[in-house]
Amino acid sequence: MNSSQINNAAASSPSKIEGAGGSMTKHHEKNSSKMKAFRRELRNNSTSAEKTLWNWLKGDKVNGLRFRRQYSIGNYILDFYCPKLKLAIELDGDYHYHGGMVKADYLREQYLKQKFGITTLRFENRIALQQPYVIVNAIINFADRPYSPGALRHPL
Repeated sequence: MNSSQINNAAASSPSKIEGAGGSMTKHHEKNSSKMKAFRRELRNNSTSAEKTLWNWLKGDKVNGLRFRRQYSIGNYILDFYCPKLKLAIELDGDYHYHGGMVKADYLREQYLKQKFGITTLRFENRIALQQPYVIVNAIINFADRPYSPGALRHPL
């Protein structure tokens, strides 16, 4: 990927919507109705990594924790979000490791943490595809919940 393609990918990154929440009240900063159509589009066009991880997270499969996918907070859309833990899970493609994306991701994480108390855990797409249990174990460790038999149900 050349620098022009990286900049274009960064500019069109679905994780931030410019101007979509600047004047919203705090109540409406979460899952804004203004972003509903875009969130739906992202869910309908999920990457294979997102689909794989969602099969592990949906339906309270991880210690009874409920996750939402493509959930908006402020100007950002989170890949996966657990309101109970205030935990965002982000899956990153290659473009997140080039150009200004590292800094943009850092600033996004700081904004979510400072304004909403949300912690972000980031994983490469390949981890979700090849070793999704690594992500699930990170969630369990974050939640500081002891593993109990049956708490994690494999989606297959």
